[in-house]
Amino acid sequence: MRALAASAMAGAAVRLACAAAAALLLAAEVGSAERHDPTSASQGKITYLRYCVSCHGAAGRGDGPLARDLAVPVPALTTLATRNGSAYPLERVKRIITQGEPLRGHGSEDMPAWGDAFKKTAGIAVPTVDAAIGNLAHYIWSLQRETAAK
Repeated sequence: MRALAASAMAGAAVRLACAAAAALLLAAEVGSAERHDPTSASQGKITYLRYCVSCHGAAGRGDGPLARDLAVPVPALTTLATRNGSAYPLERVKRIITQGEPLRGHGSEDMPAWGDAFKKTAGIAVPTVDAAIGNLAHYIWSLQRETAAK
């Protein structure tokens, strides 16, 4: 009876180890899909200069010419990775650009969602709105240089 129980426990341990290994491999694949793309970043710079620089500033530090006129402080875009445990939150950035976010200042008049604006924009040299937003998110990724204020 003990041998049967030990065998069942060993089998369960092997299945658990296999599941854990599969999860790690899947996580590695997902992580590798989110790599900074310098070509997308260079295309996203056009969109950033057109739509974001007035509030976030040329270097992404939240010091654009309109920043002081807003009721909500404009965050530095250069510290997103640091504030996210050193991993740049690419998908979250895309979502915030597209839809806003239910944080104070995002998806409001202070930080509008920009997804619809790109549908009406010519001159950004991309085939789709999603591509424009992806390029902009990669440009913001290229701005990651500072540590967040502690």
